[in-house]
Amino acid sequence: MDTLPIIDLSLPEDENALSVHAALRDVGFMYVQNHEVPEEIQCLLYNCSKRFFSLAEDVKKQIAMEKGGASWRGYFPFKGELTSGIPDLKEGLYFGIEHGESHPEVIKKTPMHGPNQWPELDEMKPTVTAYLKHMANLGNRIMQLVALGLGLEREYFSIRYGADPTMLFRIFNYPYQEGMEGEWGVQEHSDMGFLTILLQDENGGLEIKSRGGDSWISAPPIPGTFVINIGDMLELWTHGIYQATLHRVRNTSGNDRMSFPFFFDPSWNSRLIPIDSRLLRDADVNNVPPSTPRKWDEMNIRQLSHEVTYGEFVWGKVKDVFPSITVK
Repeated sequence: MDTLPIIDLSLPEDENALSVHAALRDVGFMYVQNHEVPEEIQCLLYNCSKRFFSLAEDVKKQIAMEKGGASWRGYFPFKGELTSGIPDLKEGLYFGIEHGESHPEVIKKTPMHGPNQWPELDEMKPTVTAYLKHMANLGNRIMQLVALGLGLEREYFSIRYGADPTMLFRIFNYPYQEGMEGEWGVQEHSDMGFLTILLQDENGGLEIKSRGGDSWISAPPIPGTFVINIGDMLELWTHGIYQATLHRVRNTSGNDRMSFPFFFDPSWNSRLIPIDSRLLRDADVNNVPPSTPRKWDEMNIRQLSHEVTYGEFVWGKVKDVFPSITVK
């Protein structure tokens, strides 16, 4: 396959459930169109993000990630994030669901919970807040299709992760670097959670590794779509029926490239317990391929202890991505 499947969300739910199941089982990536996320909010997000990255470095560092501590939010500079130990050729902003001081996890000082750090751009906070609401709705909708495609009840995942899925949002800028066109903006990797929902600009650069591991598939921007891929947790929960596909980014456009990945993941306190295989389609359970190589720390995702929570799993990886943040 040299192109990714495109799922039309305006089609009947039962039809889309089967299409999503086939796409995630066979490729691990797909486009979705007719997703009902207004183009207006996407344009506002792009414009205010572009304004932020055009600011002087000392201004951007007023909301440096280190100032947010364990909440893991704020700005990081070019080459400030690592993938497989190698600095990425990008800068970025990290946001999450806003947690006030009275939130139980904030009171307990749970990592990755707390307020966002907002830049002094009037439009940034309302735009990102509105966008996150649309992404939460789309994430829930896709997970409902995933459940139906696996032969589960429609609300299976929302019951398992409750009313508090982990939702993280990133805004990345890949500045054009003359003479560095052949280097990777992000090394090949798999994501950690359930779903990644990606809005990308017109410059492209995303590549997907084939299931055979012998070629790469381009995932260029298609107007009116998002790119969706699964992460390690959905591979673990489905016993490997779905696999977290390796992907990478290289900006060869000659322009700055921006992307907007939203991560829709299990709740912080969810334990890493796979779905009861008796609930899944027999044909799929009996034909599970081996685990994809090169996970985080070369680990075998399917051998993780069921006593570990998703929060413990993710927070244990932060030191590998941002060594400057203290992990307690």
